[in-house]
Amino acid sequence: MRDSYDIVIIGGGVIGASVLWNLKSQGFEGSIGLFERGDALAEETSAKSAGAFRNLWGSRINMEMATYSIGFLKTFETDFSIPIGFHQHGYLFTFYPEPWERIKSYKPTFDETGVKAELLSPEEVEKMVPGLKAGLDHIDSDIVEFAGFEPIAGGLFGPDCGSFDPSAAAKGYIERAQKEYGEDIEVHLRTEVKRIQFDAGKVKGVELADGSKIGTSMLVLAAGPWSAQLLSASGLQDDENLPYDATKRQLFVTNLPDIAGYDNIPLVIIDRGIYFKYETGNLQIGRADPDQAPGFDQEPSLAYYKDEIGPYMQERIPGTEHCNVKSMWGGLYSITRADHNGILGQHPAYSGLYLANGWSGHGAMVAPAASLALAELIVHGSYKTIDAAPLRFERFAENDLVVEDIVI
Repeated sequence: MRDSYDIVIIGGGVIGASVLWNLKSQGFEGSIGLFERGDALAEETSAKSAGAFRNLWGSRINMEMATYSIGFLKTFETDFSIPIGFHQHGYLFTFYPEPWERIKSYKPTFDETGVKAELLSPEEVEKMVPGLKAGLDHIDSDIVEFAGFEPIAGGLFGPDCGSFDPSAAAKGYIERAQKEYGEDIEVHLRTEVKRIQFDAGKVKGVELADGSKIGTSMLVLAAGPWSAQLLSASGLQDDENLPYDATKRQLFVTNLPDIAGYDNIPLVIIDRGIYFKYETGNLQIGRADPDQAPGFDQEPSLAYYKDEIGPYMQERIPGTEHCNVKSMWGGLYSITRADHNGILGQHPAYSGLYLANGWSGHGAMVAPAASLALAELIVHGSYKTIDAAPLRFERFAENDLVVEDIVI
């Protein structure tokens, strides 16, 4: 291990790994040290995500970043010589009457920005998802009232959307970087950074868990939900620190329902934000719990599935009551409190500190665009491909938030 690097990257997930490769591909000539506290790359949030991607967003910055990223991931296996399970099976949002009227107004923006989006009738939604019933006649009226069911008025379908393996992508980035730029980069696993050192508002270096110190004048913080803790340990307080909360999200894998055609469904979002997709002979199902307390608990709960997901699935899609949980896991999102969008760019108060945090669940899907943008900013001094200025840290103080209506 060197005693100093021109740039240090903290975090070996898909964001940190892609920043490393993009720095070099953009022409950065200095040395780079990536520090990951885990035993392997991308074992935490990258590995525990649903691995889905979509460019169906309400904000232009998310549309642009996701569309670029989808195009990049589409050729990743060929370009990086590693399979990442890229599959454009599509994304289908379903909507109740009131939000459906609002969502329809986004179609001209989708068309203008090159996002492929189709507005579907309830009948078309039912045809796309076997067994799904858009109406309510099949549900007991007491259940409709108690659970707050409404008829599905329409669907928003994105044919370019799909899923991939973020962990495999992270390893692909690093392997290619090591092959092409090996003498300039070092990747250190099982190496935890305890604090970042600053001198007169400038990055000076990092202190590792074993007490050793590594010098650097530039640092990319991509440690996911743990980034704010690290900044706090490094002396950043209150408004200087990242305004997000680490929050548990859960995923469940069940058997397929006894309904033909489920190996060809898109990722589907139905009542209460419940989403599911085909996953190698099973269903992968999840829902963001709005009552989940912030914290670092990652323990999955079978009771949550039985109480908050299963009952709604079986009412909307009769037959899914026979979908039994085969495995489950919990992971962490970094939920940015003000607008649930990423924080990207240089910290305004600390020279040399670059942030790639607070993605609120969509970090993996925009990693190619976000990491390219950050690399351009570091190497060239400005954004070249996509203007990522809307994601700047300063937007919170300026009250210039990224408004996003199409979320789950």
